[in-house]
Amino acid sequence: MTKVLVCGLCPLPFENTRQSFGPGIRTWQFAWSLANSGFDVHLVAMRIPGTYDAQRPEGDRHECRDGVTIERLPDHEFFQVAEIQARIDDFAPNVVVGATMYGSNMLSRCHLEVPFWADQFGHVMAEAQAKAHLDGTNAALSHFWNLLRPILLHADKISTVSEPQRYAAIGELGIIGRLTHETCGYEFAEVIPCALIPNQVAEPQPMLRGEAFPEDAFVVLWSGGYNVWSDVETMFLGLERAMDQRSDIHFVSTGGEIEGHDESTYQRFQELIEASEHRQRFHLQGWVKAHLVPSFQAEANLGVLSEIPIYEGQLGSKNRIVQWMGSDLPVLYNRVGELGDLLDQEKLGLTFAVGDAEAMGKAICWAAEQPAELQAMAEAARRYTEKHLTFEATTRSLVAWVTAPSLAPDSAFRHRLLAPGQLDESVAAKRSAKGKTTGSKKPMAADGSGNPNDGQGTPSGELSDQELDPTEAFLPAVRSGPSARRGNGRGSALRGASPVKLLARLRQRLVG
Repeated sequence: MTKVLVCGLCPLPFENTRQSFGPGIRTWQFAWSLANSGFDVHLVAMRIPGTYDAQRPEGDRHECRDGVTIERLPDHEFFQVAEIQARIDDFAPNVVVGATMYGSNMLSRCHLEVPFWADQFGHVMAEAQAKAHLDGTNAALSHFWNLLRPILLHADKISTVSEPQRYAAIGELGIIGRLTHETCGYEFAEVIPCALIPNQVAEPQPMLRGEAFPEDAFVVLWSGGYNVWSDVETMFLGLERAMDQRSDIHFVSTGGEIEGHDESTYQRFQELIEASEHRQRFHLQGWVKAHLVPSFQAEANLGVLSEIPIYEGQLGSKNRIVQWMGSDLPVLYNRVGELGDLLDQEKLGLTFAVGDAEAMGKAICWAAEQPAELQAMAEAARRYTEKHLTFEATTRSLVAWVTAPSLAPDSAFRHRLLAPGQLDESVAAKRSAKGKTTGSKKPMAADGSGNPNDGQGTPSGELSDQELDPTEAFLPAVRSGPSARRGNGRGSALRGASPVKLLARLRQRLVG
């Protein structure tokens, strides 16, 4: 039996934690699908900080579920190469699979003698750009690049969440030096879309309907984190527009800020609501236990998501949209990226142009007035999801590759590749002889890493694979103190303004 070591993140979707994120779903999508196909799967998963209770029983560290042997590690262990390497050596897999950027990064930094599949769950540099825009500083960029670089250098196969991201990944491989005559005709990248979590059928329980709002209310739902891409201003204005027209519309939110990554977007949304004349119809529940999320979905009439027009959305996807589609919840989503196009072209959901609060408000009102058409659309979306977006359907390329894994054609020499901006030893030596090197830093080794023995770092201040600590990207270092929060990024012009002034400016956008 083929042995597969998967490296990813948790909580996994069946865990009843206070916070659940897309990377945990992605990790289980890979591990579950491989085990379901008959492989011997060992999953090493990092506990995303802040998602578990402070005191987690040691017995929860190890578990066997649906044919997957699961080992959960705290972040300080997971980010130690020696810890991951020890598990590779002990399990002796025939192939290793990274699920999400962090799992892929840790495997790329290990000594691997077997084929390596690396997942890019979203375009990491586009996400870094969104983070930089929010903070008003580019501090995040180098951290995220140093997560991605070793993956591009060492992966035999790469997976993305969309076809646009696949093309972006191919471009990155070209920049890093892997589109060569040896790899011409070799398919480096496969698309594995976000998928519907299996075995989620449960009897919903009463939540807010009949208590916080009338039984016949039309409920619009947001579920999940308020991330750097979230356009809370457009969403708020669209909801305000709809509430102005109809008194039966209520909004429910489960989810909140993402600690250590985006702690301001949710706060801005709360400030807007505080100044609204409809604030009694906004019901913010914060993060709720995972087992309650399906009940909130069952009580809702429409799921809504709005994001800013950036590359992150154009290249990526949205897990929560797929989960809504699979649970018969009608979807209202701005038309961004491959998923937005799918909803619009296949008539599987309602869409509106990015940033168009007026159109969003009209769509909510239409949905409230046309329940039969809305439900027919939701049923079509569920049928599509059950056919095309299950764990099994989305991971066929992964399963086929693991059945007959192989190294990439350039595996014999790719250790010589250099990342952008890094110097070949001969070039660096010539420059050094002419006194043109910067500071006292020494040239890069030919394998693209710094010399671990020289203590001098790498050119231009880049981190080598050995020096890189992914904790800095996951638990930001990108939060560069007060100066970052005072940056000139998105939302900075509104920070410090009173909720009343915020609302006035946003209403000017709506009418202007």
